Amino acid sequence: MLGKEAHRITNVSRRLIAFLILIACSCGTVAAQLTPQQKAENLDAFEKVWSKVRDRHPDPKLNGLNWQAIHDSTRPLIEKARSMDEVREIMRDMLAKLESSHYAIIPADRYTDKPAAAKTPDAPADAGPGEGFGRISPEGVLVRFGNLPETRLSFDAHALADGVGYIRFNEFLEPGSIMPQIEAALKGFHDAPGVILDIRGNPGGIGIMAMGIAGFFIDKPGQALGEMTMRDTTLKFVIFPRPETYKGPLAILVDGGSASTSEILAGGLQDLKRARIFGTRTAGAVLPSDIVRLPNGDGFQYAQAGYTSTGGRVLEGAGVTPDVEVRQTEEARRDGKDAVLDAADEWIRSTSR
Repeated sequence: MLGKEAHRITNVSRRLIAFLILIACSCGTVAAQLTPQQKAENLDAFEKVWSKVRDRHPDPKLNGLNWQAIHDSTRPLIEKARSMDEVREIMRDMLAKLESSHYAIIPADRYTDKPAAAKTPDAPADAGPGEGFGRISPEGVLVRFGNLPETRLSFDAHALADGVGYIRFNEFLEPGSIMPQIEAALKGFHDAPGVILDIRGNPGGIGIMAMGIAGFFIDKPGQALGEMTMRDTTLKFVIFPRPETYKGPLAILVDGGSASTSEILAGGLQDLKRARIFGTRTAGAVLPSDIVRLPNGDGFQYAQAGYTSTGGRVLEGAGVTPDVEVRQTEEARRDGKDAVLDAADEWIRSTSR
């Protein structure tokens, strides 16, 4: 009897558990459903995304796409979408048809109302000779610019063992902080045999910072890094030389994560024969863009111009090809070495012999 009773209780328990799981799943499904207000906001967001592309894409013909037909086939999908993730995926699929960089839907939860951390950088306490040019801590500081989500910015400047100057920062943001630190670093590197600018993994940021940074290395007025072409106007990335410029050898390190403003700076200085580029081909994502907030809280990044380097190269989709291709090897990584940095350092030392 005990066995049968236990068996009966087990069956009841299983049915109860199955029932509770069904209830939980049903509740989860209901909770995930979009409200009428959210659906309306998503439709408004879709219309804003679609019209921004129509009105601001650098190519008025939108690469030959029938943009109105794409609108008419996409809107019903937005209307039927059951979640925010589905809405975003539908819009991303639509934008992918453009086959261009700098088009992105940024989820609302990437934004925060928390204030950014203090932006005052501190030099490390153990900075030795030739080090400590007011560098931001390696962990970086939280910064916010326009409609970009809050991001962490880091900066490092120090002299290598042989006296070569080294500068690295991870995004072109906070010019009021980054530019003075680059200036201070270069003053410290005044007598250095060369300078290495490391923008590997740097996805870009504020485009005009490329012009400002180039001005630390170009002493001849009237030079430009290239030009930005919009539908109704063309703007040049004009370089304004600084009162004091660094005239020694300049090496720039790049890789597949170097994009946008990084490519404008590296490609432009390469064309001007002012820098030697080391590493691997860059991302090929070089369209100046803007970011707006959508009615549903998401962000939308869209291209508003094309870019041509000063040498006439279209870098979008092609990237910057290094003068010296160097890949970090597993062997070097195991030994704690940086093959790309070492190659640039060797080139600088060879030019100063």
